[in-house]
Amino acid sequence: MSGGIPHSVKRRIALEWSEFAQRFALELATLDRDTILIVREHDESRHYVQAMREPDRLYAESVSNNFLDGALLLKPSDEEILSEAGWRPPTADWSPANWWTELPPDPGPAAFALLADMMVTALRDVQGVRRPLDLVYESFHRHGTGQIELPRFGITSAHQAGRRRAPAPIAAPTPAREPTREAPREPTIEDVLTEARRKDDHVAYFDVLIFAELLLPLTGAGQVGYRTVLHDGAVHVLAFTSPAAQDAAGYAGPHHRTDILGLAGGWPDPTWQLTVNPGLPSEIRLDAANVQRLAETRRGAERAAAADAQPLPPAPGLPIRLPHGAQLWSDTGMIAVFDGVSGRWNQTSRTQ
Repeated sequence: MSGGIPHSVKRRIALEWSEFAQRFALELATLDRDTILIVREHDESRHYVQAMREPDRLYAESVSNNFLDGALLLKPSDEEILSEAGWRPPTADWSPANWWTELPPDPGPAAFALLADMMVTALRDVQGVRRPLDLVYESFHRHGTGQIELPRFGITSAHQAGRRRAPAPIAAPTPAREPTREAPREPTIEDVLTEARRKDDHVAYFDVLIFAELLLPLTGAGQVGYRTVLHDGAVHVLAFTSPAAQDAAGYAGPHHRTDILGLAGGWPDPTWQLTVNPGLPSEIRLDAANVQRLAETRRGAERAAAADAQPLPPAPGLPIRLPHGAQLWSDTGMIAVFDGVSGRWNQTSRTQ
């Protein structure tokens, strides 16, 4: 048997920026209406470009200093590269908050190729991505119908790149006797989360998680605190969505009850991460920044629910949509900006 590398694998290893730009242009040209495409660095989710097909345009963004800090901040020379490539800067009122550009509905192949080159320039020359295979993508419908696979893109989806283990195998039924008829079992929260993971429907997963009760096993001394494990050099706080999940993962015993707001409000260390339902098909791992973002998403949902409870005049028949760049303020200043491309609130530390 030959020990050589298959041709398809060689092509994948050798994917160059020029070929990736051509593939990128094709994905942009075939992006469906209300579909979002995010391309980001695998190891640094704050380095990204993104695009969304709207009815009257193709809108694209590259991350700005409004969402970066420390060593990730763009230097004036980086911003000059973006400007020379054709990107428009963010505005003072954060509308938009990122570097941006747009194409008309049907601009032709040359325009898609130019936009792909602009996005490659942002990733490679500004954000410092070494090679296309260091990138991952997310593609999904704006209203959350699950991950869209792009087999021609040449890079891995973010979900596939982050998947660490296959779901537990399901035992085959034994044909011993005719099965008895039982009432259908009410799905547990773990069932719902597992199904969302199976469908790559991250919107459905987080919609459940942000309102879920979370159980924190008591520490070895039986005190309320954080039960942690070390994984890949990082400290992970363990949390479970039910006593059954805690037992199934091998951490049976007393626990403290909280939720995502309680976790975010008392997060012990910005370098620590969160693992929910470790070892189970519903498992997810989040860094401290994502824990804070989920908490802010819940706060926003609760504020919206409170506003919906107030009497409103009759609507003219069209849904109200938040504009891109809408701002959320508290007593301490601006706390989030709405990203119309992904439909998410982006947390910011900007204050008055």
